[in-house]
Amino acid sequence: MFFSNLFSQGLENILVEKYYISNTSDTLLNQYSGALKPGSTTYRVYVDLLPGYRLQAVYGTKKHPLVIKSSTYFYNNGDLGNISPNVIPRKALWRNTLMLDSWLTIGTASEEFVGIPKSYDDTLYTVAHEKSYLKNKTRRMGVSLLNKDGMKSIPETPKITFFGVDSLEYVFGNKCQGNNLYVDNGAWATLGKGTVGADSLGRNQVLIAQLTTDGTLTMDINIQIGSPDGKIINYVARNPEGSEQLNNSLSFTIDKKRKLKLIK
Repeated sequence: MFFSNLFSQGLENILVEKYYISNTSDTLLNQYSGALKPGSTTYRVYVDLLPGYRLQAVYGTKKHPLVIKSSTYFYNNGDLGNISPNVIPRKALWRNTLMLDSWLTIGTASEEFVGIPKSYDDTLYTVAHEKSYLKNKTRRMGVSLLNKDGMKSIPETPKITFFGVDSLEYVFGNKCQGNNLYVDNGAWATLGKGTVGADSLGRNQVLIAQLTTDGTLTMDINIQIGSPDGKIINYVARNPEGSEQLNNSLSFTIDKKRKLKLIK
């Protein structure tokens, strides 16, 4: 699911993937991994860039606040979940519902892995989960995680830095039930020139969030990218000023019927 902007210069669109839809088997041992309601959807959100462009930051300001909100709550894995997947151990991904944890990122999907859309994944190193976890095969989520898990192993994953996102732990911490991240003076970013997708010269798609909820998901985000010639471009969801560029795909909602709608 995506919306494109015909006049973009670097940013092609935002991709929202239905990564997984939970069922009753995934609620086993809730006392260890956190309450996950059957029918919860795990969404992965990607920034789709033109080849050569780099994602530098996802941010919110006073004039352009960032909002990530659920009408219910976000699922946070109580076992080894984290606000960022960089510290989620590769060797633990097979445990319970850890791979459905909600978090923010710039590329990384766990220690030693970056996230890629399942449709582009191969079958190498597909995580085999314990017991009956993450075995759902419903067509509503596309490819089953039994076949492709949207994880690509690379030598060094992008590092993420958080600035001024004070409420992050209360929304995505592994012991919390949060539903609204509001940022008006902060960002999550990668230092240096920025991050590219796993296929930077082709499908240059950078994962920025994984969000699991049984409710309606709403997002208003702004991003900063770097061009191949070293320029910085800021895209905002609403009300651009100066050199800022408007891209409507940065503002959207997904309702309870799982339809993606662009917010005007």
